[in-house]
Amino acid sequence: MTSARPALSLDGVTVSRGRRTLVRDVSFSMGPGLVHALLGHNGAGKTTLFRAVSGLVPTRSGRIVTRGEPSVLFVGSRFPAELRVRDLMAYRGRLVFASRRDMARAREVTGIGAFEAARCGELSTGMAQRLALAVALLGGARVLLLDEPTTGLDPQAIDSLLDLLRTLRDDGCTVVLCSHDLAQLELVCDTVTCLRHGRLTVTGAVGDVAARVPRAGHVVRTSDDGAAYRALREARMDATLTSRGVRVAGPDPLEAVWTVVARHAVVHEITVDRALFDRIFDEFASSGTEVADERTLS
Repeated sequence: MTSARPALSLDGVTVSRGRRTLVRDVSFSMGPGLVHALLGHNGAGKTTLFRAVSGLVPTRSGRIVTRGEPSVLFVGSRFPAELRVRDLMAYRGRLVFASRRDMARAREVTGIGAFEAARCGELSTGMAQRLALAVALLGGARVLLLDEPTTGLDPQAIDSLLDLLRTLRDDGCTVVLCSHDLAQLELVCDTVTCLRHGRLTVTGAVGDVAARVPRAGHVVRTSDDGAAYRALREARMDATLTSRGVRVAGPDPLEAVWTVVARHAVVHEITVDRALFDRIFDEFASSGTEVADERTLS
């Protein structure tokens, strides 16, 4: 997290629909120039929270504070199919009184100049995402909310989008991502907030949240898992005997694990344990328990 004035701050935000509470008493903040992950199972309240921050749905209680106006935009990528990219940008620029400098910056940062003669209906999903971000920047948005931005993108387009998000972060924008593509989030996010059944379970810098989840490691399947487990423990490795093999947590390299185990059993398989954001999701954002223990890490 950062000591600078928050770009976005939520304090006790509750959102309801009829008698049903969708988001309950959620509080967290994020600083400028960060990419922030919002994690949660289906129905956890992620999209509802996005809509509340964007002003698209009312809150029942709590405060949402942002720096400056206009500052927050829920980024969408649907545009009139027959309109050319350059014409859409010109129209949007007139609506928000964008200067030539603002127009040039939006084109340069997002790279839409390469296809500004194309019609919006001809754009690939990745191009449409870039155009959506360019439109957002024209409006002066400094907090960008992206819901499942990698959906429909091929690997090359995903890499290109992540590079663009890093550029926006370096330019001082705060980007909030909601995605089930946890591997991609792990590559770009600085901070993370998790929701479970509408409640906040943890929020903080990725490194601080990572300290609260099981450490990464390897799972070893052998001809004699018991012997392998004892050998690893004797080698002072953090080993646990499980139904699917021996789990070795911590920083020990694969070669070291193999060397110890191979002296005592035939190694059938060694797999890398789950990635960091998978473990964060399992610990704080899966749908397992109804009532969560709220934790804020700073």
